Amino acid sequence: MPTPPIKSLQRGFSLVEVLCAMALFSVVMLALLGYHRVLQQGFQSQWQFRQLWRLALEMSEPESPLPADEWKVSRQQTSAAGCVSIDVTIKSPEGRTGQLSRLHCLQKEKSQE
Repeated sequence: MPTPPIKSLQRGFSLVEVLCAMALFSVVMLALLGYHRVLQQGFQSQWQFRQLWRLALEMSEPESPLPADEWKVSRQQTSAAGCVSIDVTIKSPEGRTGQLSRLHCLQKEKSQE
């Protein structure tokens, strides 16, 4: 009597293996998305910090334009002995605060005789 043909075994993953892989994939993706969010917040915070100091530096010039309305700027200018001292306190729309003081002195040319 001839032997019956052997059925080939089906290859693939079981339902339990697929569910475990999906759960592991989900956990890894959530961790990566959280890490990306933290990095993005850090970059945005650094950009706002640079913007604050750039604007404070601009505002410390003797003749500077006013910033946008959402920025709060306090600027004091005093003159003494041919020098101008400018103190700037600036607050960003996000609440960051910076303070900068600069001293501008006019250099008088010495005449040679």
